Amino acid sequence: MRIIFHTTTAALALMAAPVLAGAPSGPLAPRNQCLGTEGLAALDQNLRAAAKERDVDALMALVDENIQLDFGGGSGKFELKQRLTSPEYMLWDELDAALALGCQLSSRADSNGYASWPWYFSADLIPLDAFEAFIVTGEHVRLRGGASLSAPVTGAVSWDYVRQREYPPEEAAYAKVETRNGKTGYIAKAYLRSLVDYRVIAEERGGQWRVTAFIAGD
Repeated sequence: MRIIFHTTTAALALMAAPVLAGAPSGPLAPRNQCLGTEGLAALDQNLRAAAKERDVDALMALVDENIQLDFGGGSGKFELKQRLTSPEYMLWDELDAALALGCQLSSRADSNGYASWPWYFSADLIPLDAFEAFIVTGEHVRLRGGASLSAPVTGAVSWDYVRQREYPPEEAAYAKVETRNGKTGYIAKAYLRSLVDYRVIAEERGGQWRVTAFIAGD
């Protein structure tokens, strides 16, 4: 199934919402919209503490028994424990990266109420096919006229989405992209994160917020 994200009026308002002084700037810069939701703020805090300490037991206390881990049937706490430090998955590192991007309650009318880390995954902000959409994870990231450090700088992008225009080899350092305003160029892959990269999904079940998915892809 291919996902297409459409920008809504409510989402546009979120994009214009103020962020704390000194915080990264840009429409998709990290922010936390879950702190005012009872139970969800505690889950956010506890997830961050468990990740910081690499505390397996603390993390297991926060996840659903049947937590979804992939689209091929991988699920459950036991499998999650294996993947946290498996060289194939390294999910502790993926959890760090997702949590650092902030939390958001879904703004989609058909969502049944879930929260996501990164925040922008559930905010319905990006009018692109999800597999073409990449987030520029930094401020003033250079857009270049070619795929090399010596290529001329033609612009910059700060915490915004771009459309990937081609699929470079895995070893390539740059990817060809198109910015929101239609400008084409190359951005270092180190600053690009796929919209369908790992995300943490939480839902309220039985009056308690729990992590129900930690997953990438579609």
